[in-house]
This record gives sequence, C-alpha cells and structure tokens, in this order.
Amino acid sequence: MLAVIQPDIPGRPHLSLPFTRDELARIEKRVQDEYLVKLGISGSPTSMEKVLSHLPDASVVHFACHGTQDHTRPLESALLLADGGLKISTIMKSPLPNARLAFLSACETAKGDDNVPDEAIHIAATMLFAGFQGVVGTMWCVFCFFLEDIR
Repeated sequence: MLAVIQPDIPGRPHLSLPFTRDELARIEKRVQDEYLVKLGISGSPTSMEKVLSHLPDASVVHFACHGTQDHTRPLESALLLADGGLKISTIMKSPLPNARLAFLSACETAKGDDNVPDEAIHIAATMLFAGFQGVVGTMWCVFCFFLEDIR
C-alpha cells in the first residue's frame, strides 16, 4: 500500500491539511509497516517523482492532499503535492500493473460540473481510466479558493 499525505505545502501555510497525519495514523493501525510505503511524513515534502516511482508496485494508494479538477481538460486535473500538481495524464503514462484501489481523500476528486452534470469526468473517474479497478473519491474542499494561485 502507498499512502501519500501532503499536510503542508512549502511556502503556503494557508493550504495546510494537518489532519492528513491522522489519516495516516489510522492506516498504520491497519496495515503492517512491511506492506506500507509512506510519503509525506516527518516534514519531508511529497514530490511527484517519489509518488510516480512507487505507483507501479502499489495495489492500493491513499492520497490525502489537495486536488484540483479541470472541467474542460479532465486529464489535466491533478493531485497537489509539494512540487506541483500530479496530473492524471502523467499518472496514466505510468505502468500500473498492480493498481486495485485508489482512495482519494482530496478536494474536487468526485466533483461534477454544473453545466453538464450527466457528462462530467472527475478525478475519481479518470483514475479508473488510468488503470485502477476501484476508486473512492470525495467532494470536500475547504481551501479551493486558494488553489488558483498554485495551479
């Protein structure tokens, strides 16, 4: 299992997500250390390169970070890490032979589009296209109004 948390984005304290550490603690209670890769702990920012290097081996991934949906170009939607947005189009280029479940505890991962509610392709759906057999997405977003300046 790969657990990716981004409790803080360097230089952007207003985007802090301190409870991502609690999510990781709950995962640690259920998954033995030998089966768990943890990224974003101990003040070490999570980079896109680190995540991409672990994705091919992971059967389950848990992202606890900010997300941003691009309604006009869904594959440009992204999960926000310390060094920028990990775009769905980038994830789709990675081999994912073990991809079973992606749990997206990130804003805008299951958010539709008011203009085309029956046709919206959100981040959770695009993760299915990337190769995951199952995806759990969320719709919450407390800080989304800050995201325009980091896209």
